[in-house]
Amino acid sequence: MVRGLSLLVSSALIAASMPALAEPASPKPEEASPTSSERAVAATTSVVPGVILHGTGHYVLGEPDTAKRLLIVEGIGLGMVLVGGGTLALAGASRYLSGPATVVAASGFGLFFGSFLADLYGVTTTDADAARRRSRSVAGAETEIGYQRVAGPTVHETDIVFQRVALRAGDFRVTPSAWFAAHSTGVRYRIEGAYRILGSTPGASGRGTSDYLDVVVGGLHHRAPKQLFSRSSIELQADTRFDFAHLGATLHGLFFELSAGYAAGRIDYEIPGMTVPSDYDPVLLTRFGIGAIFRGRTHVGSEAVIYYDHRHDEIIGGLVSRGLGSGALGRFGVDGRWFFSSNLGVAAFVEIGSAWHLGTSMVFRQDGALLSGVKDGS
Repeated sequence: MVRGLSLLVSSALIAASMPALAEPASPKPEEASPTSSERAVAATTSVVPGVILHGTGHYVLGEPDTAKRLLIVEGIGLGMVLVGGGTLALAGASRYLSGPATVVAASGFGLFFGSFLADLYGVTTTDADAARRRSRSVAGAETEIGYQRVAGPTVHETDIVFQRVALRAGDFRVTPSAWFAAHSTGVRYRIEGAYRILGSTPGASGRGTSDYLDVVVGGLHHRAPKQLFSRSSIELQADTRFDFAHLGATLHGLFFELSAGYAAGRIDYEIPGMTVPSDYDPVLLTRFGIGAIFRGRTHVGSEAVIYYDHRHDEIIGGLVSRGLGSGALGRFGVDGRWFFSSNLGVAAFVEIGSAWHLGTSMVFRQDGALLSGVKDGS
């Protein structure tokens, strides 16, 4: 537990310092905008040789400062991958070092992959100023209800009804959620409370960047009668988002997310006629994502994220592959939201681990401070 807490504190301190690297830059004047042919050349070079030297596309586009910063982020990410991966290899996946090493390696890969995508994004996006002007207001209340489908050879609960409610008051947030198996009595309840250390809160002006840092405490209970067990856990983690606009004016609307923490779980077995001792299951919580905020005919809250989640106690577990490494990795996915009014939108996701997991839902949000009734000034 101490190891998990120290890891959490370290990750939070690193995340808190990232927004101070640079102030968000303003886009170039319209007359100085690159032509379509210049962007095409820059996009090509951002892939070759940019896949190796991140920032090449911005350098060709005439943005050497942004190119240099992306190259630095690539170097930091690569260094973290080597340190974390090397520690895992040299320590033989030691139980004392594997947790911190996995967080370092996964976070480093996220930065490495993110800097590459940021280079490609920046040279192909022509509406960076529109992204800068888009409100980042935080919902005071939000509710979501939808349907999920799980498909795989070991899946017992294929059809799921899901509901989530998030309520904010100032820096505090409480989010209860639950899903219910449609064809059995399987159920999962989760509740989390969060405190926002950095970032926008309901009722505050939401323009600028989307940076935030939250400390989250959570509890979970999952009962699976078909599989004859139930699982309960308590969790502590830090959630952070870093806006790539700190690295250059062309990167407004792009962001990097990172979560790190620890869960302590207990598994109880419900085998008829038998008494089986409970198992205790510590779980490493690590997730990174690279996402973009939608512009155009959308409203506040519209965005999409490509992510990797190392958590292994979810319904689909880790990624199944051939060989000894099967199950060691977590799951990969894409999550998106599209609000077609200030209050109403749709959400959808798809992810793959030991099975396919996909879902869609309707989302209702109320901007501004929930208790005071103050609306977002945007």
